[in-house]
Amino acid sequence: MSAKTYTDVSIRLSAFFMRFVGLWTWKNDKEQRWRNVTLGYTIWSVCLGIFIEIRDLYYSRHDFSAFLYITCNVLSTIMVLIKLLIILIHRMEFLELILFMEKHFWNAEYDYHEKNILASVRRTCISFTIVVTLTGHGAIMGYLITPIIHNMGKNESDRILPFNMWLNWPLAISPYFELMFFVQVITLYSVGISYFCFDNILCIINVHTSGQFRILQYRLTKLYQTDAETKDQNGNTCLKKRVNKSYEILKNCVRQHQSLIDYCMRLENVFTLVILAQVLIFSVLICLFGYQIFLAQANTARRSIFIFLITGSMSLLLMFTYSCHGLIEQSDKVGVAAYSAPWTLMPMNKVGRMLRNDLMMVIVRSKRVCCVTANGFFPISLDTYSTIISTAMSYFTLLRQRSEEVDETSQQ
Repeated sequence: MSAKTYTDVSIRLSAFFMRFVGLWTWKNDKEQRWRNVTLGYTIWSVCLGIFIEIRDLYYSRHDFSAFLYITCNVLSTIMVLIKLLIILIHRMEFLELILFMEKHFWNAEYDYHEKNILASVRRTCISFTIVVTLTGHGAIMGYLITPIIHNMGKNESDRILPFNMWLNWPLAISPYFELMFFVQVITLYSVGISYFCFDNILCIINVHTSGQFRILQYRLTKLYQTDAETKDQNGNTCLKKRVNKSYEILKNCVRQHQSLIDYCMRLENVFTLVILAQVLIFSVLICLFGYQIFLAQANTARRSIFIFLITGSMSLLLMFTYSCHGLIEQSDKVGVAAYSAPWTLMPMNKVGRMLRNDLMMVIVRSKRVCCVTANGFFPISLDTYSTIISTAMSYFTLLRQRSEEVDETSQQ
């Protein structure tokens, strides 16, 4: 279940992360078995992480600052589990989206101008992937470096793990400490990769789909010869031959438009619940991350974790809202491109009238834009980004007031 290999850096890096999670295409039965093994390991890691964090949350419920810190981890891990389960339910549909994109988007044949459009698409995808990868791995390293710095010069009984276990075992003593530290590290890395890999691949799909709409616009505007080329023709016979060829090109454009509309509907079916979870949880997470950076009594290492987390979360949020907004914008511009086609140069014969009528149908259909929604409640666009950020700021203000009240009560 695989197509030709694609050499784009963002795709290769995203494919590596998706293979690590266990949700990518395979070439043979051996690779399929490895995908199933890695998928099982990812599910186990996420469930173990949720168990550890909820247990820690229960035992830290009387400490307001610690409670909020652990709540950040619990919500992040729960969001990973939601994404994983939704994509797992739509696993075959998701893999079909990837295969379709490999065949019709990445490895199709294009002319010079269309290749320039794809080059700009690739640059955007590479920028997104690099930012998300760096911030994601920065947060992972922050979780690992914090206990390492704390344990320097400490006795065995004073050492801490990245996450509290609350067990009666002597976990601070070797070799139990090293073994549990290793288990938490591999669990953390799996959860961390799962945190951003699904959003990253969604953004890449959206950006490439928007690029295909741009290519469609270009093909529509070049449907017929320009004025300069028409002047070189002699007589109406050449124009009639040209309009027949233009009508064949238009039919290919209509097929491409229908294919892109169907692809967007399949994309919506797979990711709509994931996006709803993102929208609902991200505003709370950004608020909690901001609290840990500006208000919590924490050391520099712990603050660095949440600096990476809030940077990565806001980058992810900007990425998928920007890419979804591009999908809306470029699908709407198809109608403008159809109107901009040189239809006025075409003769008013039977084929010319049919071509004009079909162009009108393309214009009418493009007014119903392609978009990705939050489970049908509202379309995702850049307005969603500003709404989530403003909601997070409102939550932050309420949380700061609550924190001040807790501090006043503790001082009394």
